[in-house]
Amino acid sequence: MEFFLPGLLLFLVAIVCTYFLAPHVTPMIAAVLSMAFLIYGVYDHSRLFASEYRLSTWQETLKIYSPFLMIGAIILYLIFGMVSIFSGISVPSLPNVSMPTVSMPNVSLPNMGSSLNSATNQLSKSYNNMTQSLTNVANSISNTASNMGNSISNYYNRNANQNSTSMRNTSVKNLGERF
Repeated sequence: MEFFLPGLLLFLVAIVCTYFLAPHVTPMIAAVLSMAFLIYGVYDHSRLFASEYRLSTWQETLKIYSPFLMIGAIILYLIFGMVSIFSGISVPSLPNVSMPTVSMPNVSLPNMGSSLNSATNQLSKSYNNMTQSLTNVANSISNTASNMGNSISNYYNRNANQNSTSMRNTSVKNLGERF
């Protein structure tokens, strides 16, 4: 729990900051911040997994330059993206070609009111039937449980009364009268 609650609190604070600050930040600031966080992430990753990078064999010649190559490629990709967003290049439109006019037939839609009402009524009936069935099942289970509880209670009460001295004496007398 000592790791979960601070992480949850940090996550909630990040959500609140994003909700209130992100709409007021320009895309350029967001791009610069993302590049800064990316550089920090690559640095932290390379520091955390330095032993794995040292033990790798197939990139021995590039292991010194690999973080810089990766960061450089990502920065070039981000710069290209920003230039394409902010340069104002638009997609050329199609030339205006006059097309022959074709008259489309009038299509009338059916009245949805009666169909919708009948479907709604059918769904209401089905829902009411299902609710009534569930109520009947619940009542049946409740009655069965109540009857079972009463039977058990009567059984134990009868056994408790038979073990009392007054009942024992009368039952012994009745036993003698029977034989």
